[in-house]
Amino acid sequence: MDSREGPVSRAVGILVTASAYVAGAVLLLLMLLTTADVVGRYFFNAPITGVFDLTQFAVLIMTFLGFAYCAWRGAHVVIELLYNRLGRGAQRILDPAINLIGCAMFSLIAWRAVVQSVDVREFAEASQLLTIPFFPFYWVVAFGAGSMALVLALRIFVPGPESDEAA
Repeated sequence: MDSREGPVSRAVGILVTASAYVAGAVLLLLMLLTTADVVGRYFFNAPITGVFDLTQFAVLIMTFLGFAYCAWRGAHVVIELLYNRLGRGAQRILDPAINLIGCAMFSLIAWRAVVQSVDVREFAEASQLLTIPFFPFYWVVAFGAGSMALVLALRIFVPGPESDEAA
């Protein structure tokens, strides 16, 4: 984010951008896999085994690795039914409060994903068809939620592009 200064902000920007590139690569692979499965299924009567399992994991990866980047760039969906009608003073109070609540929620998600990954690994839970273990994907959830919590924490102290445009 151009308006953010400092090594921590730059490091977070690099981290979330790299995560977004990984999410984009997974999206590209999912597109190719789906295309190959459709071609195999309808033209050769030979679908690819385990596409459903792989699709579920791919969507999880894309979602959790893309959250933080969207928040970092200010590109997430925002519904401002009441917010725009509030005065600038109320908005200045509400912005950090919302970011703090979001930071707490995503920190909780990250923490619980780490805790749950231990249980899932202990019980050897895996996908049905391909028997891919679940526990590494809990770490993806933890990483993505932790990144989002970090971005929201930074937004409390360092204004983002939305704040710059509104000023």
